[in-house]
Amino acid sequence: MSRPTSPSDERRKVGMLVPPPILLLALIAACVGGQVFWFGGFSYSTTRSVLGILMLLASLALIASCASLFRKAGTPFRPTSPATAIVRDGPYRISRNPLYLGMAGLLAGLGVLLGGPCFGAALVVFLIVVHFGVVLPEERYLESVQGEAYRQYKRQVRRWV
Repeated sequence: MSRPTSPSDERRKVGMLVPPPILLLALIAACVGGQVFWFGGFSYSTTRSVLGILMLLASLALIASCASLFRKAGTPFRPTSPATAIVRDGPYRISRNPLYLGMAGLLAGLGVLLGGPCFGAALVVFLIVVHFGVVLPEERYLESVQGEAYRQYKRQVRRWV
């Protein structure tokens, strides 16, 4: 009898360094802590608040759209689950990684909203770790599982934007 695969088993199979939602939450926590303890808290500006909230709402809408498209395609939304289909609709016509762009938008929106310089650094860290530790291994995995269908998708759609 075979043992059920755990999310960490699937993550290792893909070669993913860390699940992006875990990375995102860790960076947000580090930024909030850093801002409070090292930079003396957050600053307020009406203009920044409106812009930050709009960025957060747009990012959440993009993430929700990606989740809906994954459900519609019948493929798991969790990054540690094996892909069963290539999603090509909606924002996936423009970018192969709109979900990760939405997560990056959450960091940027929080930085604008809260006036925290830590979030700018966290955004850079997020994009570097996601690119090298998630996207590149994920693409190798998808190509090995989906073959020519994924190679064709890669030729048609840019990785980021």
